[in-house]
Amino acid sequence: MSVAKRALQGEMPADMRLDFLTHLEKMIDNVVTAEIIAMIEPMDDDGYELFREIQKLGYGPMPNALDMLAKKFDVFARCNPSLRRAYDAATSGRYERAM
Repeated sequence: MSVAKRALQGEMPADMRLDFLTHLEKMIDNVVTAEIIAMIEPMDDDGYELFREIQKLGYGPMPNALDMLAKKFDVFARCNPSLRRAYDAATSGRYERAM
């Protein structure tokens, strides 16, 4: 989400911007609410550099980029503390929301 928000800060055609926003909207569920998404700030340059390096692993057999992104969440959260706040908010009332 923070990568998408980073992209939204730049110039892009209106249809591409709508695609990004539609993608974010599709992520909404019981845990990842619109409020949680709103808490997440755009990725900064350091986080984006790390993200680009991890993407080089590809998305095939493990360990892949998705696996590494999950394993290195703490590093991304240090680059972008809003990720930790959003994660904590999303998981703190998880079971109450599911009922």
